[in-house]
Parts: sequence; structure tokens; C-alpha cells
Amino acid sequence: MDIKHMKYFVEVVDQKGMTNASKHLFIAQPTISKAIKDLEQELAMPLFDRSKRQLVLTDAGSIFYKKCKEILTLYNDVPKEINSLLGLETGHISIGLSAVMNMNKFIHILGEFHQKYPNVTYSLVENGGKMIETQLINDEIDIGITTLPVDQSIFHSVTLYQEDLKLVLNKEHHLANESHVDMRMLKDEDFILFNEDFYLNDKIIEVAKNAGFIPNMISKISQWNFIENLLNAHLGVSILPENIVHLLDSSFINKTLEDPGMRWELGVIWKKDKYLSHATKQWIDFMKERL
Repeated sequence: MDIKHMKYFVEVVDQKGMTNASKHLFIAQPTISKAIKDLEQELAMPLFDRSKRQLVLTDAGSIFYKKCKEILTLYNDVPKEINSLLGLETGHISIGLSAVMNMNKFIHILGEFHQKYPNVTYSLVENGGKMIETQLINDEIDIGITTLPVDQSIFHSVTLYQEDLKLVLNKEHHLANESHVDMRMLKDEDFILFNEDFYLNDKIIEVAKNAGFIPNMISKISQWNFIENLLNAHLGVSILPENIVHLLDSSFINKTLEDPGMRWELGVIWKKDKYLSHATKQWIDFMKERL
């Protein structure tokens, strides 16, 4: 049994089949199939229930998958720990980014960090908060930038900033000239919101319920610039973080909603049992200083 066989096995499970695993790893399918058989022979028990049409792990397979993930994580962390001991300013950082943050500001900070540490490389993945947490749990990314609070039994977190959530309206909307707006006044409005993968969506629905209604969501999307286009077409209203509101063009009016729930907090999170490389720790400190 070796690391390569474990990696093949985990990839087959994650990709839900040998064909997809073969494509993802750029390895011939017979090679992966033989590796799985070798593992099963060494363990003296099947890892997959082959009586099922779809890929299903046996009880032994489920336990072995979990342990393989732990071993592969430790294996991948060895170079990071060695680099940290040697004080090397190198490494690779995999970052999950909230799609509801000011990406321009983030990229500017990333550029400054690169000037200081030119040998550090990055993987950037944009997602909703719930997916970012899942990716952290599965060791697919090192750190995430997402909505706080998070489950403190699973994640460490550091606050980056807090900001208001603003009601965004087309300038021609009938509420555009109102001096004061609260959530109750939006009962009969159509809402353009993010999809269920975003905690921002949950927060807005919760505030609306506290105001006595469930928002009529006519669209659920994953990119804030699409919301801008729909608002421009008079399809409804939206609620967005203040940083994003500042990126919109001049076709819109934004208003502060008179509700204490209309505020959110963005932070860096990482899994509690996840080793953070020296470069990753420096990146977190760097962001804290500039956001």
C-alpha cells in the first residue's frame, strides 16, 4: 500500500467513478482499477459494493476513505512544515473567496503581497459561504474568506471587516425617493437574491420573516454583477453589502434599512486541525492589516 494507491482510491470516490477519476488524474483507467484491486487484496476486504449500479462504498471502504483523506492531508503538509522550519518565503495558498466581497480590493492586496513574496503561488476559487466551508472540511482549500460567524467547533476565524447591508433600487423605483425604508415596506416587492449556497440569502430571509413576510424571490443567482443587470431591467429590488454597492454604476439608489439585522461580518476561516503554512499565516496577517 502506498500514497499513490490511496490517492487513486480517494479520487475514484470524489469523482464518483473510475472513468471521471481517470480523466481528472490523466491516468489510464486500467491503472486505477488495478490499484483498487491491489488495495482490496492487501486489506482482504472489498472497498466498493459492486452489486449496486452506482458507486457505493462498503463499511470498510468508508472507513478507509476517511483515513486516506487524513493520511494524504498529512503527506501534503510535510513540505509546508519543512519550509516553515527553514523560514522559506515560498509556498502555495489555496483560497476560497466569497462571491459577495469587493474583489477589486482583494486583488489589489494580493498584488501587494506578491511584490513582497514573489515566490508564493495561489489558487483562487469563488463560491458561496456554505460551499467554502465544505471545501475546507474536505481539505480542498487552505483558507476561506466568508461570512461570520462560523461553527467554532470546526473552524478558526479572524474578522476582516464589518459593513452594512444596503437596499438597492433602480432610480425609477417607487421607493427611491423615500427618506426612510424598513423591511416591512418591502413586503410586496420582488427580490433578486443570491442562491441558497450564500449565507447572505439566509440572513435576508430571516430579517424579512421577522418583519412578517417571506420575500418573493424572482431570481437566485451566484454573481453580484448579474443582480446589477436585473435591477437595471426593473425586475425587482436587492440587498447587497456596502462594498459591493459602491461598485455599481450610477443607475441605482441605495438606502440604509432601519433594521439591526442589516449588517454582516466578513472574515478569514480555516479548519481547526488544518496545518497552516508559513506563507498562509503571513497572508492572513497581511490581509488583516489592509482590509
